[in-house]
Amino acid sequence: MRSRGLMITAGAFILAGLIGLVVTLTLYDAIVEMSADYQGRRSGLRALVAPGLVLLSAAALIGGIVWLTAWSYRWERVETGSRVKQSVNAYAHVAPQDAAALLERFRTGDPRVYLPVPAARSGNVTFGIWLAPKDSVAYVTVVARSGNGWQPLPPVVLRENAYAAISQVTVDNYGARASQTIVNGFLDPFLRG
Repeated sequence: MRSRGLMITAGAFILAGLIGLVVTLTLYDAIVEMSADYQGRRSGLRALVAPGLVLLSAAALIGGIVWLTAWSYRWERVETGSRVKQSVNAYAHVAPQDAAALLERFRTGDPRVYLPVPAARSGNVTFGIWLAPKDSVAYVTVVARSGNGWQPLPPVVLRENAYAAISQVTVDNYGARASQTIVNGFLDPFLRG
């Protein structure tokens, strides 16, 4: 679903870029003439003012179009309409044939089982954690490289104590064992901080 706020912001960038581009292209000679009067330290910039304004306007227009087409989406749960945010998207140092085993570790919901996840800077397996805080639901996705493409595995849905545990793990902690606070929140919901 597209976010109304992001679409309005992207539209403002497109409009500002379009207006700026039309104005700078129509008044290009006047801008060059005005910048010719620069003296002193600014005199070195006089040849860059008009082209710079055209490039700045074009960048705003292109940026707004990209923002509108690529970044104005937000994920929502179909059942409730609550927003789903991605908390982690990282490579795992796991062979593609072991991607299903990694997903099964997450399926348990127990941080003592799925942590540590061997993180890597690049690789053939990625994992993502998506959180819906209003509904206390987490989605875990694992994708493995298969030939030239990527093969997604069915997502795991975590609720209740499993959600409480995975929502407390920060992106930096996936490579470490589960802390006692996270384990306590998983075992006893009254111990959550």
